[in-house]
Amino acid sequence: MRSLGERLNLLRKLINLRCGPGAAILPPEVSRIHLDFAARMDDGHMGARKFWRECLPRLKYHNPSIPMIVNRHDQNQSSPLLTIYLRTKSATDDSPSAQPASSRTNLSKAQPPGPNEKTVTIDMKNKHSSDILEYFIAETRAKPVQASKEEIAEMQYLEGMKKQAEIDRERVRQLRAEKKKEEEMLKRARAAGGMAEQDEA
Repeated sequence: MRSLGERLNLLRKLINLRCGPGAAILPPEVSRIHLDFAARMDDGHMGARKFWRECLPRLKYHNPSIPMIVNRHDQNQSSPLLTIYLRTKSATDDSPSAQPASSRTNLSKAQPPGPNEKTVTIDMKNKHSSDILEYFIAETRAKPVQASKEEIAEMQYLEGMKKQAEIDRERVRQLRAEKKKEEEMLKRARAAGGMAEQDEA
């Protein structure tokens, strides 16, 4: 059986997945999303990486049927790109096509749009993750998911638990430091007492 701490951590993860930046419902026109950025954060790739870490899981949670492909590579000199594929109004064939899996070795590059698609590309170089999300929502017309009163209450409760845990950890750290200090003093006193006995002898 899981401990209370483990269960609270799992609950916190689930709430963080349901609410926050990136929690949005995409319109049916969005057919797929492709991210292309370097594995390292140098040369303006930090915002793209943070968008992938923080926003994309929430987008996927609220839009499980939309493919979201991530292509990472080691080419920091190239700009990180977010490609949004949109169905055109004349699209009649809604059958899903096979999508490449995400790749950590540059094997899932953005595909050209299909006959009933158009693309919108966002250059993420040197952009903050919140700015990338703002551009993304504007281009897709996604509807952000508002947290319910219950979810807000849960988040506040969990935040309070987190702060209390930090206080408790600091208190335990101080108690251990005091105990260690007392042990060191006793050790030095015993050593000094032993030396005095030897001198008397």
